Amino acid sequence: MPLCLWIYSRAWINTPLVRLLPLGAVTLTLCSTLLPIGLGVFIRYRYTRLADILVKISLWSLLVTLVILFILTGTMLGPELLATIPATVYVVAVLMPLAGYGCGYGVATLFRLPPHCKRTVSLETGCQNVQLCTAILKLSDPSSTYTRQN
Repeated sequence: MPLCLWIYSRAWINTPLVRLLPLGAVTLTLCSTLLPIGLGVFIRYRYTRLADILVKISLWSLLVTLVILFILTGTMLGPELLATIPATVYVVAVLMPLAGYGCGYGVATLFRLPPHCKRTVSLETGCQNVQLCTAILKLSDPSSTYTRQN
């Protein structure tokens, strides 16, 4: 994408409008996303057993890191912050992704997809539901910094 932007916008690259485009940030984001994915695909293609071991190690290290992160966040922010958030927000944060997983699996079953496709649809729907839930919570909370100022 940054290469296409550069190629197609060479004629007017020095205009003030184009200087607003964050080409460096876009390039960095694409590289930091695509390089690990490409490396993972290459390892999976060439060294299947090593890829399985790396996946197990990565998942366990992710779990340990998340637990440590939650503990440190709770310690640094204190229980006051967690107490100020209403219980309904916690309920929505837990149930929204689960509803997405369930609905995705249900719709995939309704269309008689194979089991591996049902799991894929369920996972995609649930994961996208998390982002949607976060956006709705941020935009609906009047004390949030992301809401519009009228």
